Amino acid sequence: MTTLTSLAGAPRIDLLVAAPVLAPAIGAVLVLALDALWPRRRWPAVLLGPLALVVALAASVVLRLRAGTEGGLATVCLPKDPALTVAGSTGDVTDCLLRLDGSATLLQGLAAAAGLAVLWCLVGPVGAAPPVDDTHAPGRHDAGPGVDAALLLTTVAGAAVVAAARDLGTWLVGIELATLPIVALAVLRGHRRDSGAMHLVTTSVTSFAIAVVGAGLWTIGTGTIRLDEAAAATPAQDPANAAVIALGATLLVAGVAFKLSLVPFHAWAPATYPRSGAVVALLLATVSSVAALGGLVAVVRAAADVTDLLTPLLGVLAVLSMLVGAVLALTAGDPLRLMAWSGVTQAGWVLAALAGGDVDAAVGYLAVYVLATAAVLAVIVSLAPDGRRSLEDDRGLVRRRPTHAIVLGIGLLTLAGLPPGVAGLLAKIAVLAPLASSGTWWVALPAVAAAVLGIAVYLRWLALIVTPVRAPREVEPAGRAATLVAVLTALVLVAATLVPVLLLGAGT
Repeated sequence: MTTLTSLAGAPRIDLLVAAPVLAPAIGAVLVLALDALWPRRRWPAVLLGPLALVVALAASVVLRLRAGTEGGLATVCLPKDPALTVAGSTGDVTDCLLRLDGSATLLQGLAAAAGLAVLWCLVGPVGAAPPVDDTHAPGRHDAGPGVDAALLLTTVAGAAVVAAARDLGTWLVGIELATLPIVALAVLRGHRRDSGAMHLVTTSVTSFAIAVVGAGLWTIGTGTIRLDEAAAATPAQDPANAAVIALGATLLVAGVAFKLSLVPFHAWAPATYPRSGAVVALLLATVSSVAALGGLVAVVRAAADVTDLLTPLLGVLAVLSMLVGAVLALTAGDPLRLMAWSGVTQAGWVLAALAGGDVDAAVGYLAVYVLATAAVLAVIVSLAPDGRRSLEDDRGLVRRRPTHAIVLGIGLLTLAGLPPGVAGLLAKIAVLAPLASSGTWWVALPAVAAAVLGIAVYLRWLALIVTPVRAPREVEPAGRAATLVAVLTALVLVAATLVPVLLLGAGT
């Protein structure tokens, strides 16, 4: 009897192309194994965790250079696999489950770099431990640095998978692999009474269910599990098939919209950020956002033949997210809730670039956002790892903690798009350019309004930092690991401002 396995040829695997995925995955397994042998020891997480992420980051840099000269790179290739057959194709069908281009390699590098920052805050020397007063309280679970590191490495591996996925099975697995470990970290690192994990679980289950339905409709419409433009090219010529494909793509976008906290799928973010702690908030705002954008880019590219049906959805989500996030950020009284609403409005900007048909602008904008947000949240992790801090607590910070105030100022000015945060301004221009050239003014004009509101949001916080206090305050204790992460992130952000081509492409 002939089987599907016998029809397909032996898979071809390029280990270098797979390194951004394999390195953190193998690192997670090794850290857990060593933690089982030597429970609750810090050294496996401190040594193997950063090593795995540095390897992934280095591989991403090499692959980005190769992608610029050699074009697309691929691995896990399955010749003659019937599940990847494209309707209307002739000859042998050969395709790969993971494909990389310049945008995908940048996303993988971002995931590895952000993961390295979060890992150092989690398990580095004098890192952001859970609050002393409730670490051993009833209901508190402290699994140790090994488990924390393994969960983080798994999240990074999932984000790297999503950035390169070119089939629905790999795409779905990567999305959840980048989400579920964060739920566990929220339980382990969040507040004892309410860690915000329930919001994450509900979001994850709901979004996965929507994405699975979308994947089913996509498979019905295209006749394949491939998630690329070739899969929909021929089937989309039939209006009935085109409608099914567009509906499937819409549900796939909705499934990822939860992860990126786009309106109206955003309610979990302002509820989870303050309750899960600053370190988990840093992970959600960086690695999780990278994974979500990787998933969106894959769907938008694959649905190019039904883009007329999909673009209005992207535009509406973008406009709602930019405006609602900016308005509600103005009312936030604590840093983590403000950064949650900031994430909503910044996600709208990322989606606006996709609505304009410019994937590179979307990836570049996310890169700038991730760096700026990492700088801001690393300062919060350093000063208040449990997230229990109000904006008023930062009044006069420039006198008490000048280094932290400078880093915080650089991050906020970049998010606002004001000098010296020029990278943020260039990122916004890169998003507006394709919208203007395509005549999508109904998205571009609300984006400009959101940018003005965003300036008010971030300058309100910045004004407190430089405003002197009436009565002297004690200098806050600061975690050295998170402070180092904040300073290094700010330096990278300054480099990106001086040489914007690093993140935003040759057009800048």
